[in-house]
Amino acid sequence: MFVQRRVYPDLDGDTFLGNGVVGPPVTNEALDMLAQAGGNLASWSGPGLFSETAPFTLDAQIEDHIGEWLERCLARGLYTTLCFRSGPGRSAFAFHPDESWYPSALYNASIWRDVEKQAAWAEMIAETIRRFGSHHALAGIVPMDEPNGMDLGFSGVWDALAGQIAKVAGEPARRLDLPLIYSPDRWARAEAAPALRQAVGSEAVLSLHHYEPWHYTHQVETDLVRFDHIRMGVQGFEAVDGDWAVLEFGAVRHAPDVHQYLRNRIDRWEGNGANWAAFRWTTGWSPYEESEASMTASADRHLLAVMVHAFNRNTRRPA
Repeated sequence: MFVQRRVYPDLDGDTFLGNGVVGPPVTNEALDMLAQAGGNLASWSGPGLFSETAPFTLDAQIEDHIGEWLERCLARGLYTTLCFRSGPGRSAFAFHPDESWYPSALYNASIWRDVEKQAAWAEMIAETIRRFGSHHALAGIVPMDEPNGMDLGFSGVWDALAGQIAKVAGEPARRLDLPLIYSPDRWARAEAAPALRQAVGSEAVLSLHHYEPWHYTHQVETDLVRFDHIRMGVQGFEAVDGDWAVLEFGAVRHAPDVHQYLRNRIDRWEGNGANWAAFRWTTGWSPYEESEASMTASADRHLLAVMVHAFNRNTRRPA
C-alpha cells in the first residue's frame, strides 16, 4: 500500500514529501521492486479529485497525478485501487485528530455535519469513474479511506453517505464492471461492517483494515509483546457478509515474530477468499522513509520473503 497527501511547503519543506503537489513521491524503482517481487496490486490512498472547500471544483493537478499513477502501474503490470483520504469537507489531517505537529487550521472533518459536502463527495466519486473508470490498471475505487464519523459523534452518517454514493456512482461503475469497495465506519473496522452492508447492498465489496491487537501491532521497541496466533485471532471477520478485502493491515517491524503475524494474517484473508494489501511498501523516497519506515514491510527481509511467497500465487495482471 502507498499513502500520499497534498504537500504544504510551509509545513513540509521541499524535501520530506518532495516538492510536488502530492507526496511523498513514489519512485519508479519502488514500483519496479513490487512488480519484480511478484506483486500485482499497488493500493493507493491519497487526495480525491475535488477541492476540500467550496465550491468543490475539480483539481486538475490531482487529476493529472492520478492519471499518471494509473499509467505507471499499467506499465509495470500492476493493478491499483484508488482510495480517497481527502475531498470535500475532509482533509488528510482528519487522520491525525488531537495531534499538534501541524497547524490546526489544516484539520477539516466538517463533512460529517454538512450535507452539501456529502453530496459533493458522492459526485467526486462519480466524476472519478467518468474520467478513469475504464482504465485497464484500475481494479476498484474505495470512495473514502477509513471513515470515522461514528468516532466523532456522527453515527450513521457514513452509512447514509455510502448509500448515496452507491446511488450516484453505482450504475456507472457496474456498466464498466468496476468494483466500488466501501470501508466501514470506525476507521474501516469489521465491527461496523453490518450497518454498511445494509446501506450499500449485498453485491458491494467491503474493504476492511486490521491492526489488531493494537498493543501488538503498534508496540514500542521496549514492549516485546509476542505474537500468539491462538489468542490474537481475527474475531469478527468470519461474520462479515458478502465479498470483502483487507486493503490495509500490518505491524511495526520490530514486533517479535512479526513475520509470523504477517503470514498468519495473509493465510486468514486468503482462506476466506479475500484479497489483501499489506501496510506498507516502500515509496523509495529516502527523506520520508528515514523517519516513517517503522511499518514498511518491504524493508525487512523476513517480511518481504513472506510477501514474495504469497505473491507467487498471483495469476492476474492488467491487459
